[in-house]
Amino acid sequence: MKVLFVSTADYKYGAAKTQIDMIVELKNAYGVVPVVLTKKHNAFNDLCDELGIENYYYWYRDIMAGSAYSSPILNIAKHIVKYLLYLRGALTQRGVMHCGICWDEIEIIHSNHIRIDIGAYISRKTGIPHVWHIKELNQGHVKIVHYKPRCYRYINDNADRFIAVTRQVREYWCRAGLDKIKTIVIYEGVDIDKFIPGKKREDSQLRLVCVGRIEKSKGQLQILQAMVRLPEKVRKNVTLDLIGEPYPDYFRQLQSYIKKNALEDKVRFLGYQDNVPELLAGYDVGILSSRGDAFGTVVAEYMAAGLLAIATYTELAEHQKTGLRYEFGDIEKLAENIRYVYENRTQADRIAEAGAAAIRGNYSIEANASEVYKLYQNMVS
Repeated sequence: MKVLFVSTADYKYGAAKTQIDMIVELKNAYGVVPVVLTKKHNAFNDLCDELGIENYYYWYRDIMAGSAYSSPILNIAKHIVKYLLYLRGALTQRGVMHCGICWDEIEIIHSNHIRIDIGAYISRKTGIPHVWHIKELNQGHVKIVHYKPRCYRYINDNADRFIAVTRQVREYWCRAGLDKIKTIVIYEGVDIDKFIPGKKREDSQLRLVCVGRIEKSKGQLQILQAMVRLPEKVRKNVTLDLIGEPYPDYFRQLQSYIKKNALEDKVRFLGYQDNVPELLAGYDVGILSSRGDAFGTVVAEYMAAGLLAIATYTELAEHQKTGLRYEFGDIEKLAENIRYVYENRTQADRIAEAGAAAIRGNYSIEANASEVYKLYQNMVS
């Protein structure tokens, strides 16, 4: 079975990383022959070359986009540019039919993100079945702006199947108009072998980490605010590393808060890192502070690495069982969770161990690829 996988972004982002893990598992375990199409040549293509995976790049448009800047003016400017590119894409996307892919050999088109519609265009032109992967909430952590008129109807009419990464994602999108019969839930998978659980440390330090793009909707400021609320005896032993690319306006806001509250020796910005699985072994607690993520892949990564996960919405972490939970904006509860871990190391270790077991059992890349392959078989038959 030959499948065209349409990617959305550079390999540095979570959606692309989970996609390549799925592709490799489908290839190795089920003999799927992958062909990858990216928006531009980037590290994803280089990785495909290393793995011997046929790949191409061709610019295509977004039919919707989020409003991730803190400044309304910057968001407006972004959407103006993106909308003009969307209009341009109506003409330029036609050229993808001549990008070098042998369409007669492709049996399935698998688009990795609901924001792009090049897979839908190819499917209409060729009649190849199209599966659309939904990896975000349409009412999630950032305001989504639609460029395509009657966007939900268009999406619904141009896919044979939808994969929602959680039950909540399915519920949100079906409520908006997606066909419930077409839409199934397949949880994202984590390549457990990439993660080496960290060593238990005997010192009094509590090492926190938050992985993900540094933007307002991701809530990193709330972690800093929670640290300030900790009792002095706890705060002096807590450190935080932020891993991810920052939006400049939000980055300045965080730096100002750190300086104002004398947290310079407690917080580090490490920028984008391509060896996160290796780095996670050096921490005790991983935090997801987003307003609302579709799946929360980073939570699964924390848990796979043996960290205790403190998270806002995610179906992965069950409070006091496989992780700790709090509501976005509840700074006091976040501070309470951090203090709990600091003062109850034995119980915290047990929760972290239960989280790691849950990931191994229910959210492995093997389980993910098995369900995706079953879907493919159903579609071609």
